Amino acid sequence: MSFYTALTGLKGAQTDISTTSNNIANVGSNGFKKSRADFGDIFGSTPMQTKQVGVGTQTKSITQQFGQGNLTTSSNTLDMAVSGQGFFAVQSGGAAPQTVFTRNGAFNVDDTGFIVDSNGQFLLGYPVDDDGAVANKTLAGANKLQLKAEFGAPTATTTLSMGVNLNSKEAVLPANNIFNADDPTTYTASSSVTIFDAAGVPQSATVFYLKTQNQTDLDPTFKYDTKLLVDGVEITPTLTRAVDPQKAELYIDKFGQQTTDPQDPAYILPGKGYALYKADDLGVAIDSTPAMIKSNVVTQFLADNKTITITTDALEFQSTREYQVATGVAQPLGTTFWGKDFMLVDIDASGPVSIDIPPGTYTGTQLAAAVEVATQIAFGDDKKILLNENDKVINIDLKVSTGDGLTKGLNTGAISVDLNAASMVNTAALAEAGMTRDNFLSHAQVRINDEMNAYVQATGGAGAAGVDTAKITALKADGILFKKLKSGVIPKTAVPASGQPAARISGNDIVKVTHKEGAIGGGAGVTRFVAYSNDSTNADGVFGKPAVKAYDNNVAARLTGGYSVHAAGTTFAGKPYLEVPKTGFTATPETVRFMQFPATGKSVSAMTNMFGTKDITVTDVTETGASSGHYRITLDFDMKGASFPAINGSTEFPIQVLAKPSDHIVAYFEDTEGRVEGVNEAYYTNRVIVQEIGLSAKRVMAHDTTHHTTGKAALAFAAFTAGGKLASGEDLSTLGFNTGALSTNWIDDRNPAIKVGYDEVEQRLNFASDNTQLGLGTGIEMNSYTVYSKVLESGTNGIGVQAFGNNKDISLATDDKIIGDSFINSGIDIQPANKRYGMDVHFDTVNNVFDFSSGQTGETIAANRAVGVAANQSKSDIMLGRYKLTNVGAKDPTDDAAAVLHKLGNGLNQILGFPRQGEEGFVAATGLASKPGIATGADALIDMQKAFTLTNVANENRFVVVVDGVSALIELPQRNYTGVTLATALESRINIMQHPVTGAPIGGADVTYNVATNNLVFTTGTTGDSSTIKVEGAVRFGLDKVALGIGKTTDIKTPKQATDADNRPLFVSPTGVITSDISTFANNIVEDFYPLFLDDGELTFSKSGALESPLTKVTYEGLPNSDITVDFSGATQFATPFAATAVTQDGKGAGRLTGLEIDNYGNVLAGYSNGENVSLGKIILANFSNNSGLKQIGNSTFAATAKSGAAELGEAALDGFGNIMSGSLERSNVDITEELVNLITAQRNYQAAAKAMETTTSMTQTIINIRN
Repeated sequence: MSFYTALTGLKGAQTDISTTSNNIANVGSNGFKKSRADFGDIFGSTPMQTKQVGVGTQTKSITQQFGQGNLTTSSNTLDMAVSGQGFFAVQSGGAAPQTVFTRNGAFNVDDTGFIVDSNGQFLLGYPVDDDGAVANKTLAGANKLQLKAEFGAPTATTTLSMGVNLNSKEAVLPANNIFNADDPTTYTASSSVTIFDAAGVPQSATVFYLKTQNQTDLDPTFKYDTKLLVDGVEITPTLTRAVDPQKAELYIDKFGQQTTDPQDPAYILPGKGYALYKADDLGVAIDSTPAMIKSNVVTQFLADNKTITITTDALEFQSTREYQVATGVAQPLGTTFWGKDFMLVDIDASGPVSIDIPPGTYTGTQLAAAVEVATQIAFGDDKKILLNENDKVINIDLKVSTGDGLTKGLNTGAISVDLNAASMVNTAALAEAGMTRDNFLSHAQVRINDEMNAYVQATGGAGAAGVDTAKITALKADGILFKKLKSGVIPKTAVPASGQPAARISGNDIVKVTHKEGAIGGGAGVTRFVAYSNDSTNADGVFGKPAVKAYDNNVAARLTGGYSVHAAGTTFAGKPYLEVPKTGFTATPETVRFMQFPATGKSVSAMTNMFGTKDITVTDVTETGASSGHYRITLDFDMKGASFPAINGSTEFPIQVLAKPSDHIVAYFEDTEGRVEGVNEAYYTNRVIVQEIGLSAKRVMAHDTTHHTTGKAALAFAAFTAGGKLASGEDLSTLGFNTGALSTNWIDDRNPAIKVGYDEVEQRLNFASDNTQLGLGTGIEMNSYTVYSKVLESGTNGIGVQAFGNNKDISLATDDKIIGDSFINSGIDIQPANKRYGMDVHFDTVNNVFDFSSGQTGETIAANRAVGVAANQSKSDIMLGRYKLTNVGAKDPTDDAAAVLHKLGNGLNQILGFPRQGEEGFVAATGLASKPGIATGADALIDMQKAFTLTNVANENRFVVVVDGVSALIELPQRNYTGVTLATALESRINIMQHPVTGAPIGGADVTYNVATNNLVFTTGTTGDSSTIKVEGAVRFGLDKVALGIGKTTDIKTPKQATDADNRPLFVSPTGVITSDISTFANNIVEDFYPLFLDDGELTFSKSGALESPLTKVTYEGLPNSDITVDFSGATQFATPFAATAVTQDGKGAGRLTGLEIDNYGNVLAGYSNGENVSLGKIILANFSNNSGLKQIGNSTFAATAKSGAAELGEAALDGFGNIMSGSLERSNVDITEELVNLITAQRNYQAAAKAMETTTSMTQTIINIRN
């Protein structure tokens, strides 16, 4: 056995030597993969044997080692190496070709152009399409890669691509320029390219560029004419249709809007003629415009930032220019105007609406803003506030701290305010019918004042006699009470009307007021005086504006001397003085005021002619130099060197001297002007109020002897004369002083202790307190206050006031307010129908005129007669005017606001510059309706078709909305909603938004829920570029990142019809002939939509240098047997030198192979002399799951076997395959040093095995010899 064992070792060593020798022999073979011999021992035994010696070795396998060989470079493009995984696939020829695989990339080309290896086997590649993409990745679909020596027949040039840059700095050529190809001064630039005819003969084509226009404000484009010459012969462009980027033919409407699909195809039926329009002659884009009216010039009133006054007080109507016009004054004076029925407005023939302007002082710009706001409100979405039984009553309670962290209200009950009851603002019927927001706020403030005062009055309500001692005690108001006396209504005819009452001078008068203070009983008390003035002399530029003022003293001046001017050198040099009785006068008068009234036999008023009837400061009061029983009073009055007027006691009207503006009573007209913050409109009762002030306004309830009982009235009007008349001799009823309503109060109407307001941003009421009247240290000594709904048991009422239990106490030590919940007005629409939005009023401070616009843009257009007009579009329109007014400022009942030539009514508005004559100043609307701003929410995270609950968790019921610059924080009630009801709730609140300063309303906004996309869409009511809307809300409603919606003022153009050399308009006949003669098809011409053509050879560039026209290729005629198309789409115009950057053509001659390229991806690209670059295919790479299982068949080539698995095909540099390296070869992976070491080792093994055999043989022979 030992001999056999040694023999197996000898055979193994021989196999190892053979394997190593083969590796060494192929060290220079391209792509060769070395082999390795693997051995195993032989071991045999029986089951009973426990110890056994092995019996030798045997060859297990000869395996290939597929490691990467070294790469060497080559100058042959077809020498290729795979850097990484993969084999080249080659195929033998013959009827039954075999596909084998190799790493040997030494390829060449056979006589037929196929790429083959050294054995003539064909290199396989994938077929590719025109873009080089692989079409079939199977061996069955593989191609033998072949290089074609020639490719493509000659092709005539059909298209030129002119990628050039024209220098924008080049000058425009003269208008009389005559083009000459041989004269460079007649063109701006040129570029040439070689083109080919059908036989492949080259020709020279040159395009010349002639600059004809630089940009202007009216046309911000650059223009060039072009000329195309081929071998010196000019060829001209054909009439070419303009197309869009998708190559669809374009049409235009009357506004130059382009479309590929006219809305009524009947306009462009074949067989019709049409006007010829070219894309470059559409005109400059301008905005569509609304209807506008420009006023007459109002320089007299508003130039240079002058101001005018608006009044709505009936007592002041005679101060207005309207009154003067109504009464026939030839030269009206003053700058006061009547704000009632200020202007008639009709927008889009929706019907005339008369608007009022709040009282105030205005510049032209401010007045324009006020008119704009009033117009927008009049035509807007606002509703009236309607109070139901749950809403109309609110309670106000004043509280003190109890020391245990709690508070206690008034022990006589809260102050209850019925907001539907009558006030000086509204009758009960008007309040119940619904109130505008400002009307409601004024009414509510008056009602709160009235009921707070009524709280301390005896049973019977506001104005009743006596006091309620229990409630005064609860309020701690004892000692801060005061009396208020209200006159009767002043008749409008006594203001005066047209013409002065005979007994009145300058409209002045005086009435006495008896004033009983403290506990004084019986007696006459103190007499004070109320001066009434209604100056009609235009003194100081003011007239016709009644005023009242209270004085403590009134005496008659001495008429028989004692008056003069202080002599020079004295203390009061140049100052006038006069004498008054000491009785009834004071030594500290502060000011005096003179009034004179008619008396029998008297006819002169020299005193008031000199000193007027206004207050004059008193400089000195002394008895020195005065007559007995008199004071000499010196006036702070500039006599300007004049003498004291000569007073003739026999002819001078008596001089009444009013002195000492009262510190005890105040007189004023009852109104709401300025009473409510943010409310500009005002209400007037035409009554005079006389009210205690100062120390007199500290009454206690014990003063019951001076309340309302006859003879004990604390305040009462009294006749000035013994005859029971006013100072003028007129009846007391002339000024309403014949009656007086007396009441006890603790709240001054002019300075409310609780003030109602409205927060436009959060859309809720608020109630603020005056801490100086109610808090600690005021006598009332309250710590907090609260407001709540008297009727409801929970929640909030219709105006956002919380029910009792939900209400909060607000400390009087802070400036905090009681904040209601947001609410919407639930009454009827102020403008029930024909709502309009976006009206604009502007004052031109340069030309001193008002511009009024209708808001929307657009003229009358029938459906489908313009792009985007699917339904009839009505024109936007505006008419303005005013009702004729009566002598008392009321609307003349005979004026029906008839419209004549955009003028409404028969009245006059001088300050707005109306009316104008005829259509003067009117500009009709133009173009198309503008677009609103639209903000689109994202897809909601919840399905809003289903009901969901809206809560205040994470403030998800709060939405920030900004529309046209007006913002609001909208808070929706917490309840269940769907997408539709959420949209409705948001819309209703958006449409009550109002600017907190200007009062400008938001209206017409639309909020919809899109079922298909599950999102909310917000649309403005206004349109145009200034219309914007931004919404921010909870993410689950898709409102966390809503893009700003911006409207669009629709652009329009005025297309210019093409003309011939004689400037006659051109048409295209039904047969396609361009002509100016339409006699044969005049009744067969399309309307409204017209085919659009390119201008012959003209290039148009924008300011940015981009090509605007032509966007399509232009065909030129004139070449023999063919036309040529020029593509200018690559042309630009920048401020850089002229350059032909990409001038190409598509013609060619016959091509010959000139180059070959193989990239890393295996793409085989052949280049030809005619410019063609052809992709011949993409080299296939193969891989195997077990490379060691491949069968080597020579020439570094392998065949697939069952052990290797089928070939896995792929592409180079993709899917794990290596890159193909063209111009490289992979050498064998044999390491010669390693192989020599292996050879020496194998040789030693061989020698050892031979020695073992020799030893075994010797031992065997010895044994044999012993036996023998």
